[in-house]
Amino acid sequence: MAAILTREQLPGFQRWELPDMGEPKPSSSEVPRPTVSDLEDLEREAREAGYAAGLAEGRAAAHDEYMQRVAQLEAILQAAARPLNALDDATEQELARLALVIARQVIAQELKVSPELIVQTVRQAALALPSATRALRVYLHPDDLTLLREHEAAEPHWQLLPDPSMQRGDCRLESESSRLDARVETRLAAVVDAVFGNDADNDPETEMA
Repeated sequence: MAAILTREQLPGFQRWELPDMGEPKPSSSEVPRPTVSDLEDLEREAREAGYAAGLAEGRAAAHDEYMQRVAQLEAILQAAARPLNALDDATEQELARLALVIARQVIAQELKVSPELIVQTVRQAALALPSATRALRVYLHPDDLTLLREHEAAEPHWQLLPDPSMQRGDCRLESESSRLDARVETRLAAVVDAVFGNDADNDPETEMA
């Protein structure tokens, strides 16, 4: 029968154990993996860098657009500064027509807001006639005639007569010896002629018998 030897009977005896099979410890030279916080910081830095680049590009584009607008404005101002006699006849006529249309619209709106303007128009027209004029016939648009009566602005020697063919704001005065055309079209045409330097063929017409 084989004898069993004890540890004391075997000199230099060392106990053998299984080696540790766990995860290896990282060496000091190994780069640590980025954490979630590190990734968020990198994303933020990249976003800020991209924003700065986009901002610089956007500012450059805005500056270019601004310079284009300035150039356009300068061209418009230079064109407006040219003498009116440098315009061709077609352009001048179109500007005059446009001025008349805009002015008539403004007057129509003003009459709605301030109907007493028709009263002033008639009075100013009457003052342009000789002071000795009596029995004055005043032709107005029917709506303006109603306003004149509501304001009790007619003089005793005025005869108010409706004229449906006239526009709002128009006025025509007649007497035995004179006639005054104070229609809006006539008054505005006189202003346009003065601006464009034309002959005053369309001045408010006053005819004396």
